[in-house]
Amino acid sequence: MEYIYLLILPIIGVLWFLNLASFLKNLNSDENTLNQTMIGAVLTFLFVFLYMYGFLGTH
Repeated sequence: MEYIYLLILPIIGVLWFLNLASFLKNLNSDENTLNQTMIGAVLTFLFVFLYMYGFLGTH
């Protein structure tokens, strides 16, 4: 269970940050942001799901 907190969640956090940076870049240059929005939604779901799964698994 600890690998979720030590490995998986930080990787998702980095991907989340890179997606946010790409989203803001596309938003600033008036390009399509649909891909970044969908990827952000999926990453948010994975982050919350894995956090809850890890939290419930430790108790």
